Amino acid sequence: MRWYRNLYMGPNAGENIQKIRKKASAGQWMAGVYYITLASVPGNLLDIFHNGMLEQPLFLETQCMDVIGVALGRMEAYRLAEQIIWELYQETGGFDIRTYIPSEDFVED
Repeated sequence: MRWYRNLYMGPNAGENIQKIRKKASAGQWMAGVYYITLASVPGNLLDIFHNGMLEQPLFLETQCMDVIGVALGRMEAYRLAEQIIWELYQETGGFDIRTYIPSEDFVED
């Protein structure tokens, strides 16, 4: 799992980000924690998934693990994804998220 240096956080996740990252590194399941990553499928912008999906081997084989956002709760994850896409569009006038958030801006945890 790689983390975006300027990680987007929902308001509830931001309060607990150190604990979330520590548990994520240990592979622990966390109720209500959602990750927003770069899309695994070409042509899509983002993926949103519950951290419990990390226990599924097939999911891990296909999922991009470049985390750009963390949220507590599904609605917070949707709002955060909306914020990321809106910011991308406002700053670039387009939707090329891989240029906006390049691979070099991620760090291993």
